[in-house]
Amino acid sequence: PRRPSAPTRRFLARATLLSAALSMAGALLGLGRDQALAHLFGAGAESDAFLVAWTVPEMASTLLIEDGMAFVLVPAFSVALARRAAQGSGSPDPVRALVSSSLPRLCLALAGTAALLAAGAPMLVSVLAPGLSDPSLAVSCTRLTATCVLSFGIAGYFSAALRAHRSYLAPGAIYIAYNLAIIAAMFALGARWGVQAAALGVAIGGCLMAAVQAPPVWRRIARRP
Repeated sequence: PRRPSAPTRRFLARATLLSAALSMAGALLGLGRDQALAHLFGAGAESDAFLVAWTVPEMASTLLIEDGMAFVLVPAFSVALARRAAQGSGSPDPVRALVSSSLPRLCLALAGTAALLAAGAPMLVSVLAPGLSDPSLAVSCTRLTATCVLSFGIAGYFSAALRAHRSYLAPGAIYIAYNLAIIAAMFALGARWGVQAAALGVAIGGCLMAAVQAPPVWRRIARRP
């Protein structure tokens, strides 16, 4: 196989270093998030309730950001970009067509799933932690974290689109924004809301994961060069 050109090698090196640095920063903030949770709420009923609710974003992150969404959408956007490059400026934009046909349907499906999880939170808590001392608190936290099904799905969609465009800064920064939101919510609202502040931070952080990527998505996808 032909060796990559020097500009390609430099780009790959920069992308790798940037992704590694942002991933490390996000992981360190995740450690800080866990330490803040332990410091503010200790080991007890409140922490147990949040850890049950934490199951939702943990699974959603794997399915909607790290694995499933990327496997499906990065190739789809790559094909659309190749078609865009091969077509003339007067032809319909394949990238816009892909976004307009897939994103609204995806949002509708994810919003329905999030609503079902919120409505079924009592049953979900009983399955995940049948012996929990305070299931009502876990249910409240789970209803807040259920919103991340929609926000993580949009964030994963944006990340796949940007990676197909060879843009890695915003996708790499999403966990920084996410963990900062959780930490800030715990310290700002923990005294009043208790551990529900951490669950609210999850909900806000999920929205920030999508928000930090929205401007570059708009620049690279919605506007045809």
